[in-house]
Amino acid sequence: MKLQDIPGVGAKLSERLIAHYKGEDAALEALLVGDVAGLMGVKGMSLRQATSLVQRAKGGVWGVSPSDFLATEEAVRIYESLMEMLAGSAHTDYARMKLSTFFPSSSLEMIDENRRFAKSAICSAEEHLDTDLPLRLSRVKPLRRGTGPRVRNRAIAIDSASEYRDLKERGIDKAIDVHLVESLRDLRDLAQGYDGVTFIGKTLDSLSLSEVEEAEEVEEWYLVPELVLHRYIENRDILDAAFEAARILKLDSLPAFDGLERLMEASSKIGIEDDPEVGRLERLNSELEGRVKEAVSWANAEIKRRVERSSVTLAGDDLLSALGGGGDLRDLFRSRMGDIFREVLKEAKDMASADLDLKGGERAHFEEVISSEVRYPLEEDREALARLLREVRKKAEGRRLGSRRHLARDLAGEWHLIEALHRYLLEFDVAFSLGSFALERGLKMPSFLDEPCIGFSEGKTLFLDGPEPVSYSVGPTGLAEPRERVAILSGVNSGGKTTLMDLVAQVAILAHMGFPVPAAESRLSVFKSLYYFGKSRGTLGAGAFEATIRKFSVLAGGERKLVLADELEAITEPGASAKIIASLLDEISRGGSAAIFVSHLAEDVARFAETDLRIDGIEALGLDEEDRLIVDRSPRYNRLAKSTPELIIERLARTSRGAEREFYGRLLSKFR
Repeated sequence: MKLQDIPGVGAKLSERLIAHYKGEDAALEALLVGDVAGLMGVKGMSLRQATSLVQRAKGGVWGVSPSDFLATEEAVRIYESLMEMLAGSAHTDYARMKLSTFFPSSSLEMIDENRRFAKSAICSAEEHLDTDLPLRLSRVKPLRRGTGPRVRNRAIAIDSASEYRDLKERGIDKAIDVHLVESLRDLRDLAQGYDGVTFIGKTLDSLSLSEVEEAEEVEEWYLVPELVLHRYIENRDILDAAFEAARILKLDSLPAFDGLERLMEASSKIGIEDDPEVGRLERLNSELEGRVKEAVSWANAEIKRRVERSSVTLAGDDLLSALGGGGDLRDLFRSRMGDIFREVLKEAKDMASADLDLKGGERAHFEEVISSEVRYPLEEDREALARLLREVRKKAEGRRLGSRRHLARDLAGEWHLIEALHRYLLEFDVAFSLGSFALERGLKMPSFLDEPCIGFSEGKTLFLDGPEPVSYSVGPTGLAEPRERVAILSGVNSGGKTTLMDLVAQVAILAHMGFPVPAAESRLSVFKSLYYFGKSRGTLGAGAFEATIRKFSVLAGGERKLVLADELEAITEPGASAKIIASLLDEISRGGSAAIFVSHLAEDVARFAETDLRIDGIEALGLDEEDRLIVDRSPRYNRLAKSTPELIIERLARTSRGAEREFYGRLLSKFR
């Protein structure tokens, strides 16, 4: 098969698909596996177009078209309503879209393939429906593929022009600053502006620069571990749900997911800072400046308070020395008040550094921040404070970078396992959603027979809440004694005839999709197509009547069809309608098809028909006290049902007296 072998795929669309999937084989494979989500990425492709394209591709494999089986608008309406309900049971958008690619057909091979899929889906749902797997799957969204953060506090330096170009071609410069340096001076100047610089070099000796690290690797996980970790961080909620689903499904025990448990454990560490040294440095960086300001402010206030409470006595020779120019009053003040300053400064420094756990050179640098010089007012050394904070940041960044690299190295080569898990869960949800849909609504797999027929027991329409179970059969299903393939369904108004027809259509469509149906037991044959003619809205004019009759001409012929018609008599006068319906039923009977026609003209139709027709009826057992019908929703075979007017008149005759009762009795006699 080629792309242009698929109906509706011309040269332009074929080119777009090949460009999107980077090859015709890949594009064909995507269509055949139902990659609706991927097709949505093709420019100008809508969901409806993508779904239709997949359906046509699948149909091409089995020699059928998606439009073959659903031969009328009413049949399409039933199918679309069923698919909408099925989509509502999907837990992921992917499953919702892929389930929409299934369609009914007359291909037994396609039906059998879907039946195997559906049976497996039901078994899977039975095993996991009582777990929180549905919740986990509902949180498995498409993986995000953002560009990642830009690292601004570190840089990469390199002394080779060729390797510099290589890093840019790899896109490393989009995540972190990359500089080409020519000398140690360039490298030293660069280090002043970043918390960390990684040097990739062959000609320069950077060992003399303690603030620059020599690169041990040139892989992404080493140079910019944030890029590796970002994929996990931006998808954290999706991964958490996927990992929980994997644990429920015990996927880590499968050979295809070897290493999954280690991957889950490693990814759980992302964002968790468990290095106490980093915690100490971060606290120091965040609190030191405020503490210094607070300590200096306190020290100035304390010095002022103590000095104001003190007095200085000058000896005569001190005074004469100062007056004679042999001394300085500030020196005298320092010598006499120095003890107060030293005591206050010590207390201020202790106050500023309390609980910060300064280590090594940090203590020496801290001493420079609050000078021990006797002066007033005291001021912190802003440059010394900046140097100390820069040193603290570099230490913290160095340790964080080491942790990130360790984690990124473990995760760098494992993203393919994440993608495999993600694909598995999305595909799993396609089956799990179908199985859940079947179990929640009590659907059962149907059986297929050779002779034209369709029947079920305890069927429940999916279009009503809490429907009464119904059993019905046409043709030799073995579910009922009557074996006629063509039946006229009579019955009271509001008795459920249209609902029954919808149910027959639901069973036929789902069975021909290879899916379970809404009945405790069902048996049918494979039909080439389903013709469902809904209830007419009124008598048609001449032109519309002619067009309608033309539609019915397709019922002639030898192809096996299932024909459902709801009150066709409304299209024209009752006498003509009965003849038309009788002729249609004759054609269907001769063609080896099966049919159910709802009609209030059952007796007239049977009189005009050339073939034997079975008349069944949905019986009203009577009226309750509020004039509501008491109805047996399962049709009675070979029985013409009483009409609604007859029942109402009968009730009036029973409950009236005198002349009124005689009047109602005369009316009732006309029905018998």
